[in-house]
Amino acid sequence: MNSDLSSPRQPEHDAANFNQGWREQFVVGVLRVACLLGVVFIVVLYAYLTATPKERILFTSLYVVLFAVTVFPVPYIARASALLAVTFVLGTNAILARGPWIDGSLFLLIFVVLSALLFDRQVDLFAVIVSALTLLSIAVAHLFGIYKLTNANAPVVTLADWGVYGVDFLAISAIAVVALRRFKEEFFRSAQRMQAALKTLTTERAQLEDQAREHFAELEKQTVQLRSSTAVSRTVAEAQNIDDLLDIVTRLTAEQFGYYHIGLYLLDESKKTAFLQAASSATGKQFIGQGFHIEPDRRNAFYLVIEQKQSYIASDMSAASFIHDANFPLTRSRMMLPLSIRGAIIGMLDIHSEQTQTFHAQDAEIMQTLADLAAISIDNVRLLNETKVLASQLRASTSFQARETWSKLTSHHAPAYQYTPAGVRPIFKKENKKETADGLKVPLILHGQNIGAIRLRRRGVATSWTERERVLIEKIAEQASLALENSRLVDEAQKNALRNQMITAISSRVRETLDVESVVRTATTELRKVFDLKEAEISIGSSQSEAAPAKKRGGAEDRNNFR
Repeated sequence: MNSDLSSPRQPEHDAANFNQGWREQFVVGVLRVACLLGVVFIVVLYAYLTATPKERILFTSLYVVLFAVTVFPVPYIARASALLAVTFVLGTNAILARGPWIDGSLFLLIFVVLSALLFDRQVDLFAVIVSALTLLSIAVAHLFGIYKLTNANAPVVTLADWGVYGVDFLAISAIAVVALRRFKEEFFRSAQRMQAALKTLTTERAQLEDQAREHFAELEKQTVQLRSSTAVSRTVAEAQNIDDLLDIVTRLTAEQFGYYHIGLYLLDESKKTAFLQAASSATGKQFIGQGFHIEPDRRNAFYLVIEQKQSYIASDMSAASFIHDANFPLTRSRMMLPLSIRGAIIGMLDIHSEQTQTFHAQDAEIMQTLADLAAISIDNVRLLNETKVLASQLRASTSFQARETWSKLTSHHAPAYQYTPAGVRPIFKKENKKETADGLKVPLILHGQNIGAIRLRRRGVATSWTERERVLIEKIAEQASLALENSRLVDEAQKNALRNQMITAISSRVRETLDVESVVRTATTELRKVFDLKEAEISIGSSQSEAAPAKKRGGAEDRNNFR
């Protein structure tokens, strides 16, 4: 296609073919019209006109020739030559019969015009010369008495008549030839321009179709990649175990996208070593857990991804940028994607392909989206596991605290209440197993700890408890446990508030003066009032037992007591 456009003779060749095709259609059309008019002429000739037998034979023969070249498949040169020959014979016969009047000169002029239209290579000039010589020969023969016009009714033709008609014929023929040559040249140039434009349009259309096919193929490829990425993302988002998540990312990505090896690396805290955590190929699984040192080297793919914080794409076609991995000799294309969370790189996704120039910028965009989702999922699973551990620790701590609190609360006395027909009354004796053997006992569970029990017994004859009743009583026990805990918390909060209130009151009174003695007296008085004490004492300075060593050292300390 491009070689045709680069050839300067190609438009000329196409224009010549177009011109030849136009001529063939033109000559066929003229022959068909001539055949139709010839039928009418032959009928009129035999029915109404007076003609000699020679003329009838001549006209009939010419019509047979026209009909034959029109109907039968003959070459273009034969059809054009036959049409010119018939026209020339008709014109010559008309001049021989009646002189150079309108019908004879007209047929010769048509002979010249058709020669210019149907042929190249100076055929039109040859037709003018032949027509002029024919007209001159007949004129000379007629003027010198060598030949007489065959039509007795023809007017007398003088030398002036022959001269005027000869000059008129030559002038009109010359004008027609020049005009037709200009017309053919302009027509040929127009055909060339049209063919060149058509060729350009055809080329552009072919290029657009190729581009459309390429874009469609690329779009279809991206659609398949997006569909595969969505399938992988959906499965990755559902994973809640870090090991399963890493295996899903590598295995499903390799299956969905058709890559023969995918490795997932995670960085250590110093980002100096990348540890292979998961791989899709059997060769890669042999290196799981192995650490790869990250050196500041342009030949280290890990370092390039971490330094540039963007994808690395290379193919063995570009030896300058392609980094070979001795562990994977079949790799011909490679792409590495950073796993980043909030701008920090936590690892990399290493993708290998056996085909050359597999990865492009569009592939990197789609795969980077998948890598970002994998990084987010890894971080979410990590946070989820940490949350589970913290929740477990919190539950254990809460359970231990509940056990300690309720053990301390019930250490002095175990409050219990019993409903009787006389009302609700407290009980202080321990459980009688015989009395409760036919009843139902449901424990009060709070944060996994047993803080009490609900004991029920029916009136009259003992009957079994249904499952529905058991479930209902268990739910009531749960609510009772929560209510007891809330009551305890409220009571504890009230005590803390009262304690804080007393501390605040004492502190405000103590701060009313800056005198040391007044401060101590006020504090002693407030403590005795608050706790209803018989005696309250505040000592400033060390005690006597602590002062004895001081006296041995030769020192003495003052001690003031306030009661």
